[in-house]
Amino acid sequence: MRKWRLPLSLVAAALLGSAVLWGLKESEAARALPTDLVLSDITGQPVNLQTYQGQPLVINFWATWCPPCVREMPLLAEYAQQDGVTVVLINQGENVETIQTYLDQAGLNFEHMLLDPRQTALQAMQVRGLPTTLFFDAQGRLLNEHLGEVHEPQLQAFMQQQLK
Repeated sequence: MRKWRLPLSLVAAALLGSAVLWGLKESEAARALPTDLVLSDITGQPVNLQTYQGQPLVINFWATWCPPCVREMPLLAEYAQQDGVTVVLINQGENVETIQTYLDQAGLNFEHMLLDPRQTALQAMQVRGLPTTLFFDAQGRLLNEHLGEVHEPQLQAFMQQQLK
């Protein structure tokens, strides 16, 4: 009985390792930038996320009713002004008037503000909560995900990594 313990343990470990690696590969593929997803910008114009492929990308999922989302907006606005990385904000389920009122009152302006009224992008990118910030490389591969309020060290690290 003992002589089978080691070979069975090795087989079990190999199967478990294979399952984990397969799951990671599936997860990575599912988390790539969805290039067939079309949302509208704040002016009502359709925007395909494929437009952003070819450049490092920060995508932030947010809403005006979300306190951590609101707290991180000035920092995201600051980084959106920098060259080399595109910052896209995807609002979840709110109308244009609500978003524009918030932006005006906060004194913020974003070039890439998209609307996700039916939370299509949220589901397609498997986002679990707000705020969530996704970091993609120029090839559309997800490099990192941050659930919760994003802070300057995370944005700085991404910028430095992508602008090498």
